[in-house]
Amino acid sequence: MTGKSPITQRTARHGSHKLCKFDLADLEWTNMIPECPTYHPSEYEFEHPLVYLQKIAPEASKYGICKIVSPIAASNPAAFVLMKEKKDFKFETNVQPLRLSKWNEKDIITFSMRGRKYTYHDFEVLANKAFFSRFHSSRDLPSSYVEKEFWHEMAHGEKGTVEYGVNVEGSAFSCDPNDRLGTSKWNLKNFSRLPQSLLRLVDRKIPGITDPMLYIGMLFSMFAWHVEDHYLYSINFHHSGANKTWYGVPGHAASQFEKTVLQHVYCNKIITKHGEDGAFKFLAQKTTMFPPNVMLQHDVAVYKAVQKPGEFIITFPRAYHAGFSHGFNCGEAVNFANGDWFPLGAAASMRYTHLKMMPLIPYEELLCKEAMLVFKSSRVRSSKNKPEDKTSYQAIMLPFVHLVQSYKTSLLRLNSSRKLPSSSNTTGSQICSLCYRDCYVAYFLCKYCFSHPICLFHGKT
Repeated sequence: MTGKSPITQRTARHGSHKLCKFDLADLEWTNMIPECPTYHPSEYEFEHPLVYLQKIAPEASKYGICKIVSPIAASNPAAFVLMKEKKDFKFETNVQPLRLSKWNEKDIITFSMRGRKYTYHDFEVLANKAFFSRFHSSRDLPSSYVEKEFWHEMAHGEKGTVEYGVNVEGSAFSCDPNDRLGTSKWNLKNFSRLPQSLLRLVDRKIPGITDPMLYIGMLFSMFAWHVEDHYLYSINFHHSGANKTWYGVPGHAASQFEKTVLQHVYCNKIITKHGEDGAFKFLAQKTTMFPPNVMLQHDVAVYKAVQKPGEFIITFPRAYHAGFSHGFNCGEAVNFANGDWFPLGAAASMRYTHLKMMPLIPYEELLCKEAMLVFKSSRVRSSKNKPEDKTSYQAIMLPFVHLVQSYKTSLLRLNSSRKLPSSSNTTGSQICSLCYRDCYVAYFLCKYCFSHPICLFHGKT
């Protein structure tokens, strides 16, 4: 980072124009992106988060993202929680280049750690100075104006950088028993462990997935285009500070999104895998930022939201999303999933295996445990299932039946020449040493062939 300001080397509006593969000469396209839906739950609806989310999902998921306005406010702001309740709280930042990459072998964007730790207050001072240096004002500016300024800077900038406190372990929800939001079920410290959340079955803490992370930003801090790990849901709360602009592509358009990125963003020489899988693996690095008008130009559905303090953003399974901050702010996010996620979780698991990507959650184990719980519950119930329960039941049991059948088929093939000895698995999920598939139902061990477990789906090897 150069100079005194964390936003450096600002390009003048009429200064030199860097050639860019993206057409950003006219920024009126920013007014053409439709907004995602906004929901205002009552306090009663707010008492049951996952029930409410399941209620709005049929409509909201069509947009990839949606906004939920909390009917109750936090008593203790994030600044108080992080400076008073959490002693010695400090965090590192990513340094992000304020420009668009050509995405060829000579120009690939990376975000590097600066190595310096900030207190919450010190970073706020730094961020506010950067905002004033840019706009000569300390007041909030219209979101549409900031959006155009961001994309102008990205298109014409060369050496400018910003800092972003990203993936900071912890939470800014208060422990105060009198804080209504902190004691509600929307406290993200407990969200993934709610009774209806599948991630309650994960027996270890996974920062960002089962446990929330903080995102402390400044003007033009950005989160690049990505889809959540394992196609999970995410919930993002805006604690305090300046607005955030979000862009979202619905899950049903994810393949179209990846194909468009492959054809119009990345150069072939940087893609190591063929087709959409190549784009997916590169996007998984979470450093690919490009203007959403690329999607508009190629008829891919894209929506946006402006998130303010006290508002939640939900991203739905396999929904690509990206965005940026309008100034100093503090947000928090965590993943979650319900029974309807399993078919998408199966697709994600297959893709991870195909690309030899290490899984972060044990999909097979979650499916088997939840299927057993659902089966036991259905036997106990004497009344008929509600329609929505039937939908969840099918979303859980059909992938489970398919999983068991695939294991039976594989075992029959393996035993066709001779009977293989077997024993009970008491060690939980194992990772296949060949394809990184998570194995819970069964795996293969051979002291003569492999020193580590392998799954049952590798032909006759």
